[in-house]
Amino acid sequence: MNLAVAEAKMTDEDSRSVLWRKLRSTLHRHRQFPDADWSLDEPVLITLEELYHRFAPADPIERVAWLFDQTVELPDRASAGWETEARDIEEARKRAAAAVYEAGGILAIQKLARRAEAAGYIGKALYDAGLPSTEFDSLLEFFLKAEDPSERDVAHGIVVTASREREKEWFEGLIEKAVAENWNEEALLTLLRAMPAERWVWERVSEIGGSIETTYWRTARVMWIDDREDDIVYAVRKLIQMGVPLRAVGLAGRMRKSDLPSDLVIEVLREAAKQPFTGDVDHNELGMFRHHVAELMQILDNRDDVERDALATLEWNYLEVLEHSQRPAKALLAELSEQPKLFVDLLKAVYRKSDDEDSDADDPVPGTPEMAKAVASRAYALLGHWNRIPGTQNDGSIDPVRLTEWIKEARKLAREAGRLDIGDSRIGHMLSSSPDGKDGNWPAEAVREVIDLFHSKEMIDGVVVGKMNRRGVTTRMPRDGGLLERREEARYRNSADAIIFDYPRAANALIRLADYYEQDARREDEQAERLDWGG
Repeated sequence: MNLAVAEAKMTDEDSRSVLWRKLRSTLHRHRQFPDADWSLDEPVLITLEELYHRFAPADPIERVAWLFDQTVELPDRASAGWETEARDIEEARKRAAAAVYEAGGILAIQKLARRAEAAGYIGKALYDAGLPSTEFDSLLEFFLKAEDPSERDVAHGIVVTASREREKEWFEGLIEKAVAENWNEEALLTLLRAMPAERWVWERVSEIGGSIETTYWRTARVMWIDDREDDIVYAVRKLIQMGVPLRAVGLAGRMRKSDLPSDLVIEVLREAAKQPFTGDVDHNELGMFRHHVAELMQILDNRDDVERDALATLEWNYLEVLEHSQRPAKALLAELSEQPKLFVDLLKAVYRKSDDEDSDADDPVPGTPEMAKAVASRAYALLGHWNRIPGTQNDGSIDPVRLTEWIKEARKLAREAGRLDIGDSRIGHMLSSSPDGKDGNWPAEAVREVIDLFHSKEMIDGVVVGKMNRRGVTTRMPRDGGLLERREEARYRNSADAIIFDYPRAANALIRLADYYEQDARREDEQAERLDWGG
C-alpha cells in the first residue's frame, strides 16, 4: 500500500498523529458495521490495523491518552451491542491505566491526566484495577491535593467509583483526615463533591461551613436524589440559601413526583426569578429550566393551599417562559379580567399618553430604562394573550352586567391616565375572543351589548382587527381560490343580518369582517387563476 511506503518516510509527529487517529476511526466504523455495503473486508482492515500500530506515537502516554476521552472509538472488532462495547472500553482503560502506573508510578499518571480529555476515567480505571491499599491511599491523597484541575479529576473518579462499594465509615475517615490535616479547600471540595449525594454528607458539609459549604452547594452534582422527600426538601432549601435558586428549580423539577411543600415550590420560583440567566447561556440548560418552571407551576395549579395572587405574581415573573409552554398564565389573565386597574397599569407600561386626551395623572418613573423596557415588553405580551372576557363564568357564559361594569371602570381609569383610545382598542382585541352567542351567531350576546352601548370607534376597530388576527394560518389546495374566505364572509354576513336590528353597531363590525373576507377571497381567486394561465 502507498500509505505503508509513506509511513517509513513520514517524520513529522503531528502528521503521523493525524493519520493515526484517522486510521483508528476508520477501523472502528467499518468493524462496527461489518455487514454494511460500504464496509471494507476484514483482510483489508487487518492491513490497516498493522499500519495503525506503525503510526502509533513512541510516547507510551500519548499511545493511551485517547482512551480517556469522552468518546472512544476502539479499533478492534466491536462487540455486539453498546453495553458490551462500553465494557470493552472500560477494560481497555483499566489495562492502560494499570500499565502506565506500573511503568511510571504517580508521576506517569499525573502526565496522563494532563493529557486526557476526561481524567475522571483514569481514576475509575485505577480503582477498578485493584491497587494495593497502601499505594491506593497515597495515590488518592496526592491527586486530591493536586493543583491542576485535571489531576483532581483523577481523584474525583477514584472516589465516585469507590462509593459503589465502600462503606460510609471509609468516607468519614477521609473527611476527618482532610479536616485534621488542614488540607486546602480545593482538595476538600474535590473529596466532598465526589461523595454520594446523601444527607449525612450534606450535614458534614454544614458542620465544616464557611466557603466550603457555599462552594459545595454551588458546584456539587445534587440534581439526582433518590425519592427521599426530606432529603430533597433539605437540598432545595440549601441551594436557595447558598444563592443558586436556578439549580434549586432544576432539582425541584426533576423531583416533581415528590410531594414538595407548596410554600417551598413558590419560594424556589420566586428566588429564581430574581436571578436571570446571564452571559453565554447554554440553550439546552435554558430549555430545561423553562420546562421545570412550567411543571412546577402545574404542580401549584393542583394544590388547595396556593392563593391565586401568588400564582399571578409568579406568572408575571415567568411570562416569557410560559409563552413557550402548554401552561398559560391563567391566574394572571383571570386577575386582568377582574381588575380594571391592572389593565390600565399595563397600558401605562406600554403606551404613552395620547396628546389629544386630557389627563392630570402623572406616570410613575421607572427605576431604569432597562427595567422600563422589560416591564413594557412583558405587559405588551400579556395584553396580546388576553382572551378571558370579564364576567366569564364557569360554564363559559358571560355575565353582561359584570362585563359592562368592568369596561366602564376600565374606560374611566384609562381616560384619567390619558389612554382612553388605546384602552378601547385593547378592550376590542379582548372582546374579539368572544364565543358564539346562544343563537349561534358571533359574538356572544353580552359582547354585542357592550359594543353597541359604548359606541367606540376604537373598540369596534379592535374587535375587527383582533378577530382577523385570531384566524391563524390556513391551508388549501393551490387552485382552491377563495373558498375558505367565502365561507367566512357568508358566516359574518349571516350573523350581521341576524342581529342588525337589535345590535346595529355590532352588526357593522360583522359587515366589515365580511367585506374583508370578500376582498381576500378575490385575491385568492386571482392567484388561482394565474396558476391556470401558467398551465
